[in-house]
Amino acid sequence: MAKIVKKSVYKTVSFGSNGYNDLNGFSEVAAEFNKNGELRLIDADGSWRLGVTKNLYTALGSPTHVKVLMSDSKVAFRAVPEETPGAYEFGKGAIIYSVNLAEKIMALVPNVDFKRNATTRCGHIEQVQTDEEGSVIVILGFD
Repeated sequence: MAKIVKKSVYKTVSFGSNGYNDLNGFSEVAAEFNKNGELRLIDADGSWRLGVTKNLYTALGSPTHVKVLMSDSKVAFRAVPEETPGAYEFGKGAIIYSVNLAEKIMALVPNVDFKRNATTRCGHIEQVQTDEEGSVIVILGFD
């Protein structure tokens, strides 16, 4: 359960006033984006799902639906309209709820240990392109 912090428990200090902490002695801890890959393969008690990073989702143009194409070593995501047959829908957090798709991608990725009840990240963007219809396609590699 979260602890509620009461305003009276801490003091408010204005810039330059007595008790103000100079932040020059602090170092920034920046968020690490795409440190381990653009795809998140998530196991929730044996139910696998696939998530994409904000970077990949934005590169696709923030679509609601995608088609997924696979070769023997790469995966391509194509942004498509909502009514496209066979398209996957992104849920909240850019998650695709498909055990079958997650397992196919896991089989494609070499030398990665997919842990149970954990999230494993993999894949990197190799190319972003558009097709003849203007749809955005993002191609991921796994080497």
